[in-house]
Amino acid sequence: MNVTYFSLNFPELTQTFVYNEMRGLKNLAVDIDVVALRRPASNVSSLPEQYGFSDRIRYVQADKRRLSRIAALVRGAIRLLARADFRTLWRLATMRDSDIRLPISQKLRLAASLQPGSSPSNVIHCHFGPAGRVVAHLKKLGLIKVPMTTVFHGYDITQYTDGRPDIYRELFEQADLLLPISDLWRRRLIDLGAPAEKITTIRLGVDCDAFDYRLRTIPAGQRTRFITIGRMTEKKGHRFTIQAFSQLVSRRPDLDLSLDIVGNGPLFDEMRSLAEASGHSDRIQFHGGLPHQEIKRLLDEAHIFVLPSVTAADGDMEGIPVSIMEAMAMGLPVVSTRHSGIPELVVDGNSGRLVDEKDVPALSSAMEELASSPDLVGTMGSQGRMIIEQGYNERSQARSLKQSLQQLQTKGI
Repeated sequence: MNVTYFSLNFPELTQTFVYNEMRGLKNLAVDIDVVALRRPASNVSSLPEQYGFSDRIRYVQADKRRLSRIAALVRGAIRLLARADFRTLWRLATMRDSDIRLPISQKLRLAASLQPGSSPSNVIHCHFGPAGRVVAHLKKLGLIKVPMTTVFHGYDITQYTDGRPDIYRELFEQADLLLPISDLWRRRLIDLGAPAEKITTIRLGVDCDAFDYRLRTIPAGQRTRFITIGRMTEKKGHRFTIQAFSQLVSRRPDLDLSLDIVGNGPLFDEMRSLAEASGHSDRIQFHGGLPHQEIKRLLDEAHIFVLPSVTAADGDMEGIPVSIMEAMAMGLPVVSTRHSGIPELVVDGNSGRLVDEKDVPALSSAMEELASSPDLVGTMGSQGRMIIEQGYNERSQARSLKQSLQQLQTKGI
C-alpha cells in the first residue's frame, strides 16, 4: 500500500505526531511519500530525516520564472489532451479556487507529483483542513482521481473556520474520509456540514516503548517538581500555570515545590516577566525549546504534569495535546482543564484532575491536592499509563489508520 502525505509546510518542528504516524505506517509495510508546497524557513524538524523519509519528500513551489510556468502549462495541457480530458481543461480555465490561489501551472505540477502517471498513489493523506482543501480542489478539477483523507486537529476547525462556515464545502464533497482526532471534533465536523458517514475518529498515539514508565513517588524531604510543556501561545495556558503555582507556594510554605516550563514562542518574555513579578521566580525555571531527549529527561525527573489549556481570544483551541499523552506514558498524573478533547484522555479523579478553563484557584487547589498526596501521585500516574497503552498507543493507532485507509480500496473508491 502506498500513502502520499500532502502538507503545506514540511517538516514543521511542532508536528511530531505527523512524523510518528508516518513511522508507524512504515513499520506496517506501507510505502510513504511526502509532497509539500514549501519547506519552513525556521523551526524545521529533524525527525523525518531520522526516520528515513528525507529522500521521499518532493517540494512543488510556485515558479516565479515566466517561461517555466508556460512550460508547465503546456506539459499539463498535452497530458490532458492525450487522454481527451476536455472537461478538466475547461474546469482549469473557468473554476475559481476561492482563497487557495495557486497558479494553474503549480496546480498541474502538484497533481503530477501527488498522482504520478506511472505509479498512482493508493491514498493521499492530509493533516489539517487547509492542506485538505488544496487536494480537494485538485480532485474537483479532475486532476486527481485517487482517494483522499484529511485529519483535523484543532485550529483548523475552530479559529480557521470562524466567520467562514462554508470554508470546507469543497473538502467535504471531495474527501473520501475525514479523520478528527477526538469525538468532540467529530461532532464539530458534523455541525460544519460534513457527512457523518465519511467521519471516523482516529486518535493520535505515542510510542509507549520510547517512554519508560516509572511509578512516581515523592519521598519525605524531596522537592516536588511540577512540569509544563508547550509553545508559548495563549491556548497553552502558561499564564494560569504560573499564577496557580505562585498561589500554591504562598499558601503552602511547608511544601518544597518547583516548576519547570518548557517551550518557546511569542509569549516567552511576557511569561518570564509574570514569573518574576510573582515573587517566586526562584522556584520557576524556563528552559525554552528543547530537543525531545531533553524533554524526556525532565519528564522523568518530574512528579506532576500541568497544562491548563484554554480557548484563545481568536478562537484557537487544542486537539488532544501530545505532551499530555507523553507525560501519562511516563507515569505522571495530569492537572489540566475541561477543554476540547482533553476530557477524552484525562479521566478526572482517575488519571489526574480537571478544572474549568482560567479558574486559577481551582487549578492551584488541584495542584496542591497532588503535591500533598504522594500515594495519589503514584496511583493516578499508573492509571494514566494504562489509558495510553490501551487507547493512545502509536502501534495500535497506526493499525487502525491503515485499516481505515485500506477500506477505501475495498469499497472500490
